[in-house]
Order: sequence, then C-alpha cells, then structure tokens
Amino acid sequence: MKDLAAIIAGGETLAVEFKSERTGRLSDRELVEAVACMANRDSDGGSEGWVLLGVEDDGEVTGARPRHQAA
Repeated sequence: MKDLAAIIAGGETLAVEFKSERTGRLSDRELVEAVACMANRDSDGGSEGWVLLGVEDDGEVTGARPRHQAA
C-alpha cells in the first residue's frame, strides 16, 4: 500500500481525486459520483484509485465532516 502522504504530495491525477468540504458538506450524490468515476476509469482493474475526502486541490488536508450520525 502506498504512503498516504506521498499520494497527496503527488497531487490529483487520473487515479487520485481530492474532495474538499472546506466551503460546505459534500452530498451523498457527489460522493457516489466521485467513486463511480474512479471505478470506471480503469476498465481492466489493473491499478488502484483514490478518492480522498477532506483534501483541498492544492493538497492541504482540511478534514471531512461527520456523516450519518446516530440519533
């Protein structure tokens, strides 16, 4: 497994997508779309893909918001 810091330092690529929540919470639809796009980018399944939540386009790690909290 690759080192997460190295993946982030490498920036966004066809195999790495950063999703920020700095300005607002991502919807479930946005998250599902990002994962589906990543899954469909490599039809032969030969390489890893990463969707990293809470990472800005410049690689700054700002964190993600909690999801589906228990009542």
